[in-house]
Amino acid sequence: MTSGDQAADTIPTTAMPVAQERVPSAETPPQETPTTPATPVLRNRLQIVIVVILTLYTCVLAEAVIVPVLVGILFGLMLAPSVRLLEHSHVPRVIGSLFAVAMTIAVLGVAITALASPARAWMQRMPSALERVETVLRDIQRPLQAATEATRELGKLTQMDDGASPVRVIDSGQGAFAQALSAAPAVLAGIIISVLLTFLFLLHGDDLLRKFVTLAPHLRAKRDLVEATRRAQSELSMYVITITLINAGLGLATAGALWLLHVRDPLLWGGIAALLNYAPFIGPLLTAVALLVVGFAEFTTPTMALAPPAAFLGLHVLEGQLLTPHLVGRRLALDPVVVFLAMLVLGWMWGVVGLLLAVPLITCAKIIAERVEDGDVLVTLLSR
Repeated sequence: MTSGDQAADTIPTTAMPVAQERVPSAETPPQETPTTPATPVLRNRLQIVIVVILTLYTCVLAEAVIVPVLVGILFGLMLAPSVRLLEHSHVPRVIGSLFAVAMTIAVLGVAITALASPARAWMQRMPSALERVETVLRDIQRPLQAATEATRELGKLTQMDDGASPVRVIDSGQGAFAQALSAAPAVLAGIIISVLLTFLFLLHGDDLLRKFVTLAPHLRAKRDLVEATRRAQSELSMYVITITLINAGLGLATAGALWLLHVRDPLLWGGIAALLNYAPFIGPLLTAVALLVVGFAEFTTPTMALAPPAAFLGLHVLEGQLLTPHLVGRRLALDPVVVFLAMLVLGWMWGVVGLLLAVPLITCAKIIAERVEDGDVLVTLLSR
């Protein structure tokens, strides 16, 4: 009696909770995961674009300040290993820094002085050379003379129908010499600032590095910063020295080829080829165009006129495809599209100086990004 009643009492009590658990589980709908709106992401991207545009505009306006600072930083990084080597040889850092800056100025001064005399002689011969170029081009333009005469007659008929008197336009702008004189103080100030900054970076570069190291959050970041800076200095110095030797060899080879072709002032055009070769793509193109003008000025036949630019382009192909990849190495090879875009942007902002600074700047950025934490994205973007 009591056991049956207990069994009858226990059955409903154990069955009811099961029924209560199944009903809510069957009726409750599945919960949806909240979705984040795309508006904050779009807002962040627009802010990044605005910041980039404002930064570029600021760089254009502050050219007189930013360009000397960048030149000083690059020369400071390039000359730092030699100063450190002199310091290890018990030479005071002040004397080592002065010696490095003085040697750099001496080398650049010798190069400019060697090119100044033939450049002056070429400027004196330029009027007669342009006359010869015009004479050669006149023969090429003869098939177009008929169309030119027809256009001229049409213009006369238009003036007769119009009845208006021709308007005389007077160019009141400054000449090239006046513009050069007006720009000379700014150029001289930029050179002085670059030299002083290079000396200061060489003299106090280690102290500045120690200050940045103290700002690093942990010991690993401090070690990575020091290692990245040291490697950037040594590798950038070796890279610039190697590229300078390659460009000098290309300039000498170009001068030798022009000498064999009996072109006057071959050292001038060899120096121009070496200087412009620091700017890939655009520099060799400008050199080829200049040598094309020189060829038409020196020779009377089109075949001989095309010989100087053809000789330079052949030497440039050998240098770009065989010599530079073998000496510089694949690790420092840059993506051609990124190089062209960097030259386009920096050339638009700072002119010829921007074209010459584009490749060293992105090379330095790649070297530093290879040894900095979370720099793989930049290395992948800049690498070939």
